[in-house]
Amino acid sequence: MFLRRFLLVLLISACSAAAQAEPREILWDQLIPEGWDPWALFDDYSDEEYAALSDEEYLALQDKAQEMLTRAPVNEALDDEAVKIPGFMLPLEFDGMMVSEFLLVPYFGACIHTPPPPANQIIRGSLAESYELEDMTRPVWVSGKLKTGRVTSKLGEAGYVMTLDVHSGYSMKVESIEPYAVTQ
Repeated sequence: MFLRRFLLVLLISACSAAAQAEPREILWDQLIPEGWDPWALFDDYSDEEYAALSDEEYLALQDKAQEMLTRAPVNEALDDEAVKIPGFMLPLEFDGMMVSEFLLVPYFGACIHTPPPPANQIIRGSLAESYELEDMTRPVWVSGKLKTGRVTSKLGEAGYVMTLDVHSGYSMKVESIEPYAVTQ
C-alpha cells in the first residue's frame, strides 16, 4: 500500500514538473493589457481637424503620442510566467556575432529603420551564455521567464554617433533561442 502511494505521488510530481518546465507559447498581442488603445489619442480629431493642426499643435500631439507609447502598460498577469514568443533579435551587448543582451521586437526593422514599438511590445533579453546570431533578419523563438517592469536601453549602430533610448515594458532571463518555425 505504501509503495503504491509513493509511486502515485512520484508520478504526479513528475507530471507536474514536466508541465511547469514547458513554457506557454504566446503572441505579441497577449503582452497588451485588455482595454489599452494606443489610437485613442487620435479619436478626438476628425480628418479635417487633424489636417488643420498648426505645426506647434502637431508637434505637441506627436510628443503626447510618443509619451503614451513609452509608458504603454504591461499585462501584469504574465509576470514571472515561463513563456515562448517569436520575434526579431536586436543585439545590445555582443562580441562579433555572439549576443549576450538583446531587445526582442515583433517585426524586423523595429528601432533601427522605424521608431520603436510601444514599450509593451519590446522585451529586453539577457542570456547566461552568449548566442550566435547568424542573421538579424530571421525571426527566432525565445523562451524564458518573463518579468514586467520598465527597462531603458541605449541603442546605437556602428558608424553612428547617435544613440536611441528604447523603453521596454518586459525583461526576460532567456533559457533558449531557436530558429522560428510555425508550430501547430
